[in-house]
Amino acid sequence: MAAAGLAWVAGCSHDSSAPCSSCPPPPPLTGLLVSSPVPSTAAALSALALSPAADLGGNEVAYVSLTPGTVPTGSRAVVRRVGDANLLTTALSDGGFDPIPVPSQTGDSIDVVIDDPGGAVVYHTGAVVLAARPPVIVRTDPPPRRRDVPLNANLVIVFSEPIDATTLTPTSVRLLQGGNTVAGSARLLDASLDAVQEKAAFVPDAPLAAGTDYQLVVSPAVRDRDGKALAAADTVPFTTGVSLTGPPASISISVDTGVAGAVPPHSTLVVGTTLQLTATVRDAAGNELTDQSVTWLAEDSNYVRVSPTGLVTALSDVYAAGVGVSVGPLGTGTWFSITPLPAASITVAPTSTSVGAGDTIMLAATVRDAAGRIINQSPLYWTSSAPATASVPIGVGQRTAMVTGVSSGAATITASTVLVDSGQPRVSGNARVTVGPRVPVASVTVSPPAVSLVVQGVFGLTATLRDVSGKVLATRPTTWTSSNAAVATVDTGVIGWVRAVAPGSTTITATSEGVSGTATVTVTTIQFASLGAGLFNSCGVTTKGAAYCWGDNELGQVGVGLTTGSFSIPEPVTGGLAFAAVSPGGFFTCGLAAGGSGYCWGNNDYGQLGNGSGSIADTATGTPTPVAVLGGLNFTAVSSGGYHACGLTAGGAAYCWGRDYDGELGDGSFIPRSVPVAVAGGLSFTAVSSGVQHTCGITTDGAAYCWGASWSGQLGNGTDSSTTGGSWTGSSVPVAVAGGLHFSVLSTGAYYACGLTGSGAVYCWGNNERGQLGDGSTTSRSVPVQVAGGLTFTAVSAGGWYACGLTAGGVAYCWGDNRAGQLGSGSTGELSLVPVAVAGGHSFATLIPGIYHVCGLTTSGVAYCWGDNYFGQLGDGSTTNRYVPVKVAGQP
Repeated sequence: MAAAGLAWVAGCSHDSSAPCSSCPPPPPLTGLLVSSPVPSTAAALSALALSPAADLGGNEVAYVSLTPGTVPTGSRAVVRRVGDANLLTTALSDGGFDPIPVPSQTGDSIDVVIDDPGGAVVYHTGAVVLAARPPVIVRTDPPPRRRDVPLNANLVIVFSEPIDATTLTPTSVRLLQGGNTVAGSARLLDASLDAVQEKAAFVPDAPLAAGTDYQLVVSPAVRDRDGKALAAADTVPFTTGVSLTGPPASISISVDTGVAGAVPPHSTLVVGTTLQLTATVRDAAGNELTDQSVTWLAEDSNYVRVSPTGLVTALSDVYAAGVGVSVGPLGTGTWFSITPLPAASITVAPTSTSVGAGDTIMLAATVRDAAGRIINQSPLYWTSSAPATASVPIGVGQRTAMVTGVSSGAATITASTVLVDSGQPRVSGNARVTVGPRVPVASVTVSPPAVSLVVQGVFGLTATLRDVSGKVLATRPTTWTSSNAAVATVDTGVIGWVRAVAPGSTTITATSEGVSGTATVTVTTIQFASLGAGLFNSCGVTTKGAAYCWGDNELGQVGVGLTTGSFSIPEPVTGGLAFAAVSPGGFFTCGLAAGGSGYCWGNNDYGQLGNGSGSIADTATGTPTPVAVLGGLNFTAVSSGGYHACGLTAGGAAYCWGRDYDGELGDGSFIPRSVPVAVAGGLSFTAVSSGVQHTCGITTDGAAYCWGASWSGQLGNGTDSSTTGGSWTGSSVPVAVAGGLHFSVLSTGAYYACGLTGSGAVYCWGNNERGQLGDGSTTSRSVPVQVAGGLTFTAVSAGGWYACGLTAGGVAYCWGDNRAGQLGSGSTGELSLVPVAVAGGHSFATLIPGIYHVCGLTTSGVAYCWGDNYFGQLGDGSTTNRYVPVKVAGQP
C-alpha cells in the first residue's frame, strides 16, 4: 500500500491541509495510527442516537488503529489514554485493528499493549495526539494483490478517522481496469455498521469480469471533516476470481472483549462516558459485506444503553454490562465493566429509628455521584459515635449494617467512603439511633410450621420472636426440643437443625424467655420414578409425583423456600405440586407438572424462570419456590440448560426462554426472554435438549437440528471458530446437523452434543478437549463422529465434559472428563477417550449426567449418584466425591 508513513506524516504535514511539496516520497505505512482530535460521536451523532451523557474525556476523541501485519502474533490489544480510567480492548485481525475512538485532546498520550493468545505481551507502543494530522488509509478489503476477489464484491476502504462524505466523488475514488475507469460509485457504509463514517465502499455498477486485474485508486481529494486531505494517494491492485460473495457468516465488533484465549484486563468505561462501536459483517470466505444493516441491543439497559447506530452510553456501575449486535440469525456481543464516578453523597435510611437494648436493627446506605446517579459497588465504612450505646461492625462493609442496641441513650451511626482518620477525601451519611429498655418476648413463631423429611434428611427451622405490639425482636437465646427423638432430633441454636431418624411424626418446639412456638415434622421414605442432574444440584420425582432436590442452594435452586446453604439429602420442593419430571439447570430448576404446566425456581437473572420477570439488574426476581411459566402452554417435556430452558408441546412445537446472548432460544433474535418464545422454522420436534450456550432437538423424522453458539462446532453443521479465524459462529435459528443421520435420542452437553441412531450407534460433535466425543481423540468436531468401542447403546446422555450411555442389558458406560470421578469406574484418572464401564454391577434404566456428577435410576427403581459432591449433589448425606455409584439417601 502506497500510503504515507507515520514519521513522514508527523514530520511533514504539520498544520497544513495537504502534504508539503518538499517532503520525500512516503515509506510504506505500518504501525500505530493516532488521528488528531475530532468531535466525539456523542456530540456529532446525537440526532441519530440517544441523548449522550456527560463525556469525561471532553467533546473530542482520537481514533486509534493498527495497520494489518504490524503484530502477526497478536490476539488482543488494550488501548487507553494515559491517565484515563476508560480502558478498551479489541481483537486483532491479520495483525492489526480498525480505528476505535479514545476520548483525547491535543497533547494526550495513547498507550497500546498487545497480547498473544496465551496472554503474553508481544507489543507495547504509544503515541502523542497531535493537533493536525492528515487522514491515511488503514486497510482495504480486498488487500493489495489479492487474487480471488469475488465478482460482486464491494471494495472497502478503512480510513484512520471520519471523512467528509462529500469528498467521495467519481474522481477521488476510482476503479480502473487496464487504464479504463469502471463504472461505479463510492459511498459511506450504513450508519448501523459505521456511524462515525470512517469506512467507505466503492460499489461497481455491474459484476466485475472473472480472472481480471483491477486497480482501486484513492486520491488526496478525499478529506476529513476538518478539510485535511488524505496524506497520499493509494493504489490497491487486485485480481478477481470466479466466485461471488455469500450471505453473512460472521459478525464482529470494533471493541471486542470476547477474544478467544485472552486474559484480563477487559474493557472498562466510566459512568457517564460514551463509546462508539462499529460492526463488521463477512461471508464464509472472509469477504467484508457492506450492503447489510445490523441491529444493536443492550443486555441490560439499567447499566448500559446502545443506540441503533452502536453508540454506547455507560449509565451505572456494574461488573459486566453486555452489548450485542446481530444481522439476520447471526450475532455476537461484547461486555464492559462500568466503573463509577467519585461518590458525592450518602443517604442512610431510616434517618432516625429506635431499638431496644440487646436487639438489632438494619440500616441501609445509598451512595450517589455528583449527578445523583446511584453507585452500586463502592465499599463503605460504618462507625458509631457511641459504641457503648449502639454498636456497629467497623470496617469495609456492604450497603447495609446491623446496629445492636447496648444501653439506653442515643448514637449517630455513620456510613462513609473512608475511615475518619485516613486523611483521604471523605463522603458520609448519618442516621440517629435511640436505644430504649429491653423489650420482653411475647410470642414465638416457628417457620415453616410443617416439614416433611426423608430418612437421614436435615432441615433448618427458624424462630421469629415478637414483642407485645407484634414488632420482630432480635435473635435471643432459644432452645429447641423434639417430642419424639426416635423420629427426629433437633439441635439448639439460632437455627433449629432437625435430623430425620426414622419414619413417623414429631413436634419441634422453640422456646425463648419462657414463650414457645411449634412445628410438625413428618419423616418418610421415598421411591423415585425419574431423576435429573444439573450444575451443582440434583432432583427426582417420586412414584407419587412429589419433587425432591438436593445439592447447591445458593440461589434457591433446590426449591425449599430458602436461598442459602446446600443440602446433601433429598429435600421436598415446596408448594405441594405433583410433577411428571424435574430438570435442574445452571442455578435454577424447571419442572413439568402433572397437567403439563411448566414451573421453575432458583436464579432468574436472564428470565430463565419464564414468569415474566428477571434481569441482571434485579437478581431478586429469582425465587426459592416454584413459579408458573407464563404463556398458557402445556408441555410434554422440559429441559433446563445453563441459563435458559426449553419445553416441547404435544404438537411438537419447541418453546424456549431465558438467556439468548448466543441465539440459544432459537427465535431468530439475541434478546433474553422472560416468557417462552417459539423456536423459529416451523419444525415439529419429538425431543429438545438445552445446553450451556446452545440447544438441540430431534424432528419427527429423526433429523437433528441445533441452534445457539458453535465455538467448538457444537451445532454439528460444519462450522466452528477455527474455520472463521476466531469469529463468532452459530445461529439463532435451527440449523441441520450434518451427515444425514437419524436419531432416536439427542442430548446436549456443555459445549457439545450426542445422538443415538436406530442401530444403537452413538455419534457426538462439538468440543472434545476432555475426550467427551468418545472417538479416541481430543480433537473437537463440527460434524458428528461415532463413539469408539463398538458398543451398541439403548440410551445416551451428555454431561459437562463427559457423556454416558446404556447398553441393552442396562450396563452403564461413560467417557470423557473424570477429574471428579464422574465416569464412575472407580478410577480418579483425568479422562478417558473411549467408553469405560461404570463400576458396581448395577442395571440402570436411565442415566442423567450433570456438569460434574451423574445420577441414575436402576431397573428396580433405586437412585444412585456419583462424581463431584462438593455441595452434596450426590444425595448420600455427605460432601465427599464418589468414584463409584452411591445410593441416594431417603430410599427404603
